[in-house]
Amino acid sequence: MPEPSTPAELLAPAPDGLQVLPVGGLPDFRPGDDLAAAIDRAAPWIVDGDVLLVTSKVLSKTEGRLVPSPADPVEKDAFRRKLIDEQSVRLVAQIGRTKVVENRLGIVAAAAGIDASNVHADEIALLPEDPDGSAAALVRAFGDRGRRVGVVVTDTQGRAWRMGVTDVAIGAAGIRVLDDHRGGVDEHGNELVVTMVAVGDELAAAADLVKGKLSGVPVAVVRGLAAPGLSGHDEASGTSDLLIGGGRRLIRPYAEDLFRLGTDLAIEQGRAEGRASALLAGRGAADVVVTAAEKHRLLHADAVRTLLSWVAPNDAQDSLRHAYLGLLAARPDATARECPPGHLTASAFVYSADGTHTLLTLHPRVGRWVQLGGHCEPGDNTLAAAALREATEESGVPGLHLAPDPVHLDVHPITCSLGIPTRHFDVRFRVVAPAGAEPVVSEESEDLAWWPLAELPPDLEPGLRRALRAAS
Repeated sequence: MPEPSTPAELLAPAPDGLQVLPVGGLPDFRPGDDLAAAIDRAAPWIVDGDVLLVTSKVLSKTEGRLVPSPADPVEKDAFRRKLIDEQSVRLVAQIGRTKVVENRLGIVAAAAGIDASNVHADEIALLPEDPDGSAAALVRAFGDRGRRVGVVVTDTQGRAWRMGVTDVAIGAAGIRVLDDHRGGVDEHGNELVVTMVAVGDELAAAADLVKGKLSGVPVAVVRGLAAPGLSGHDEASGTSDLLIGGGRRLIRPYAEDLFRLGTDLAIEQGRAEGRASALLAGRGAADVVVTAAEKHRLLHADAVRTLLSWVAPNDAQDSLRHAYLGLLAARPDATARECPPGHLTASAFVYSADGTHTLLTLHPRVGRWVQLGGHCEPGDNTLAAAALREATEESGVPGLHLAPDPVHLDVHPITCSLGIPTRHFDVRFRVVAPAGAEPVVSEESEDLAWWPLAELPPDLEPGLRRALRAAS
């Protein structure tokens, strides 16, 4: 079979059309089972160019993503809802007990993709940790067997505006899952400006016609698309066409999502942001009674507004920005230290007046030099105010000048002051000290010192070292 040479050829069906074939005779998979070997034994007829459509549930099983759960239906439902909250980073919509959320993979789905069907009564299945990586491993396994295939990992989802569920692609390798027709011309001479075809989802839905929800057939094969598989792999450079497309490409970016929140959640967020704007701008403040809960909502609203408007310096920081926004949308308490999955903190890169030094604290619990900062407090109306307060308290330096926009984001695991293992979603601001500032060590520090930017502590975390120099 000749190798495809252009993107169009990669997706061109055979002249006689496509075939969708079930793979029968597969076992009830358990953790540690060799999925590729089992598929190979059950379907020795798989040939070069075939696309394997693999239900995510079998990967959850073989990859050990089964969680022991209570067998009692009521207790199991409560445990499942707890797992949903743990796997969610953003609440998108909720009606009654039904939640649509963004999970840790960036997938928006009901119940975070957590499923109690087709598993033992005392188990619940989480989605695979890395569906694209799982697909890539299967492509490699079949490549080792001398066959060039593509793989699409599928999961069942509902759809906005449409009744019923269908299978969609959540992971892929060795096959292009998004066919971009923009810039092409149709048969009438019209240029296509927005058309992008979700080939991965179309394949997943077609395969489900022979797999089904109750048939016990978790794998199907689509024949006729000439999947490139491992073709184009360059061992010397380490580059490969292995992950052509990848399931992540089917996820609409947060900034382009017109329906990022359900109506009720959008109204509530708009109300909180409106009240925050009135207070922070000093307009109508006399007409607003600010309770402790309202102060917390003001800080939450400021965090949303700050991160929505912040222009990140690179793709990695922009990805973190979206993760922060996801946490804020999912957790109304995301700015409070009591939020167990993680919470926003505010810190300050404090620089000398001439810009040559930065002030670092020797943190008593962490045991190394870090920037000044900490948890947001009930009196903080904005993240910037929290960072300035922390910098002033920990440095003992009056008259610090803070730039209003963040300069860096960082997420790190930590057991914080409440003794809870959690994560800090740190928002970092640039602060300049007045000339001749003399820091005073507080009870929150073992030591304070001005460090030349050219000679920072040798054990300073590399990411912090880069960020301090970049923000100076």
